[in-house]
Amino acid sequence: MISRRKRRSKQKERDELGELLKKSWYHLRLSVRHPDRVPTWDAIVLTAASPDQAHLYDWQLNRAKRLGRISPSTLTLSVPDPDGHRIGSGAATLNAIHALAAHYQLVSTDYDSNSGYSMPHQSSNNQLPLMSMVSFMAKRHVLLLHAGGDSKRVPWANPMGKVFLPLPYLAADDPDGPVPLLFDHILAIASCARQAFKNEGGLFIMTGDVLPCFDASTMVLPEDTSCIITVPITLDIASNHGVIVASQNGNTSKSFSVSLVDNLLQKPGVQELVKNKAILDDGRTLLDTGIIAVRGQAWVELVKLSCSCQPMILELLKSGKEASTDIQLLKYFIVLPGKQ
Repeated sequence: MISRRKRRSKQKERDELGELLKKSWYHLRLSVRHPDRVPTWDAIVLTAASPDQAHLYDWQLNRAKRLGRISPSTLTLSVPDPDGHRIGSGAATLNAIHALAAHYQLVSTDYDSNSGYSMPHQSSNNQLPLMSMVSFMAKRHVLLLHAGGDSKRVPWANPMGKVFLPLPYLAADDPDGPVPLLFDHILAIASCARQAFKNEGGLFIMTGDVLPCFDASTMVLPEDTSCIITVPITLDIASNHGVIVASQNGNTSKSFSVSLVDNLLQKPGVQELVKNKAILDDGRTLLDTGIIAVRGQAWVELVKLSCSCQPMILELLKSGKEASTDIQLLKYFIVLPGKQ
């Protein structure tokens, strides 16, 4: 009897996962075909470990456009770590935003606040004032995937990037089409997150080695701030991942809760979780998913910081240190989407 219940429960989970991904893919296709009706990203940026890997990523991004995974109006860009040296995900975020701003300068001089990104054309003046660039970037909706990390479990995938590994889930829905990649599924999930920003510019950060299966269309983002999206997990799973320690005070509704972040723990044991008051009332703790949203004024401030980040990055390269987490750079809230 117990085994039957477990089988039914697992089958129900698989069915729900399938429906969620199908819904996300449907939304992705609509956003690509009808971006005027279903808003899509203004830019999609991938971080890479080296210039060679970035070159491969550019090919994959162009392929995704040809296959209808990315809208023709979306600017795509891959940004390698400077000189191929690791600078940490926090510094890589700043470097990627800086590279995106520089790329916009190269390909377009249309910085009118009421217009979107036009078709690329070479600019005769690349030295635009900082505030003009900040004003332009502040209205962009950017998806950033950290995809330059090495894999210990599948080291053979490092040159091509884990984000572009085949993940044939839902492949049977289109037997004559190409096998979906992890990247394709991430794009589908992320497409549903775009509407949470509404008309306010912002940045949505995800990791390129995990497929977070949740309904991003249910997200409610705080205005003019940054937040990390998290879900409760059991303590045995937490011991192999990062954990968010939330403030005891926060706002809660039926579908989500928002709290200040007190701390970030890396692969903590039970004693460390107890010591840092990271265990919830139900015995679980909060997973550091790496999914981060920056919206409104917080996005403006991050763009300003990114446009002046090169001296800091040079210091990191000289010292060999890393700004290893985005949490070191931003003030975070927590959003729990949907029922857990």
